[in-house]
Amino acid sequence: MTTRFPTLTAVLLLSVPYATRAGTTTYEQFIADHRIVKHAEKSEAGQRRLGWWRDARFGMFIHWNPSSVAACEISWSKLFYDDVGENLKFNPRPGPGLMGKDEWREPWLDWFKPPVPREVYDNLPKSFYPGMFDADKIVAQAKAAGMKYIVQVAKHHDGFCMWNSDFTDFDMSATPFKRDIIGEMANACEKAGMKFGIYYSQRDWHHPDYGPERMAGYNEYMRNQIKELLLRHPNISLIWFDSEGFPFELWEGDALYRMIHQIRPDIIINNRCGLPGDYNTPEQHIGDFELERDWESCMTFTGFWSWHGYQTKVISFEECLHRLVQCAGGNGNLLMNIGPMPTGEIDTREADRLHRVGEWLKVNGSAVYGTRGGPFKPNESVSTTRKGKTVFVHVMKWQEGHRVVLPQIAATLKSSRLLNGGACQVESTQNGIRISVSPEHQTPGATVVVLEFEEDVSHL
Repeated sequence: MTTRFPTLTAVLLLSVPYATRAGTTTYEQFIADHRIVKHAEKSEAGQRRLGWWRDARFGMFIHWNPSSVAACEISWSKLFYDDVGENLKFNPRPGPGLMGKDEWREPWLDWFKPPVPREVYDNLPKSFYPGMFDADKIVAQAKAAGMKYIVQVAKHHDGFCMWNSDFTDFDMSATPFKRDIIGEMANACEKAGMKFGIYYSQRDWHHPDYGPERMAGYNEYMRNQIKELLLRHPNISLIWFDSEGFPFELWEGDALYRMIHQIRPDIIINNRCGLPGDYNTPEQHIGDFELERDWESCMTFTGFWSWHGYQTKVISFEECLHRLVQCAGGNGNLLMNIGPMPTGEIDTREADRLHRVGEWLKVNGSAVYGTRGGPFKPNESVSTTRKGKTVFVHVMKWQEGHRVVLPQIAATLKSSRLLNGGACQVESTQNGIRISVSPEHQTPGATVVVLEFEEDVSHL
């Protein structure tokens, strides 16, 4: 790899005093909050920092880089041994080999396939020309879907950078497209009023310093890149790291977090950098019902993170919607992934599902945004959210007779209605709350019944 020296412009940019600093939270408080698990035990500033994210409930994840050209899995499909791409031997990868962590021998799993020889994978940037890429259109699609924030892969484990970085030439400048994908997405989100975050993998299977005895050089490279992104794009509100299980010290975490805090003290950081961070990140499954610890399920339409072609099945609108209401009912967020095609567009099937979820949220969004999970644990049939004196019952699957029965709660039911304006029948007895809705008043995907109580139910 040829490392590009920073231009004079970049040197000047990176030496500018941190005039963009917003707020006065000390670094000591910032890092202390990241070591605390429970939301209520974090400082007032730490809780406030996460406020918009907790209310958002629904975000878009974007896994995309030149791997889409081969319709293969991002990073993981790359073969590091000499092979033509037909064998599924243990796949050695460069790894730090430090502090008990080693990436040298990892078995192939189904979602890694197809394997791609390294000389093919590493040359995919030469064919990466997403001529139909339109950042404004993707942001508009996310907004129409009812999503409140976007997290985009800036650098995955393969080390390729989706912007024009002054610290490497393994970036968009190595493609015939040349354009800065991260920059265009950041600008489009800013214009649209959409919160924007970056995914940045600390692992890097391309950089020569990523390995034993040279991690100090790699960590400096990583800090320079993150600083570069934060200074170029002041609207980056979230960093999604991705090295869960690796120790904080491996990445010289104190220096990294100190730098991040100095530039962006109100930024949100997940739990994949060796600390509990602001929230947990269950992957490819719905998180457990949890009222004390914030969480966000990251899930895909196909079982793969990047685009695998039209031969790969996409989940239904109903399943996508059920994931959202089950996450909200469990007191978590859903970060739904799209894998853009090599053209730069969202797969038409994924776009269809997003559009239909957005139409549902136009009517039922108040039962999702700004709510807290409960009072009942979600299941495959019913999920509940609450706000003040209101409980929203999301019915995904009706029992015989088009009804469901909920346990009784310690509050007096005052009234009930359907959020879509239709008619419902609700009866509160000692045995529970019985709800029935005739088919003509049910909403495809999930019907929301609004229960109004005399008392505040947010603490139940």
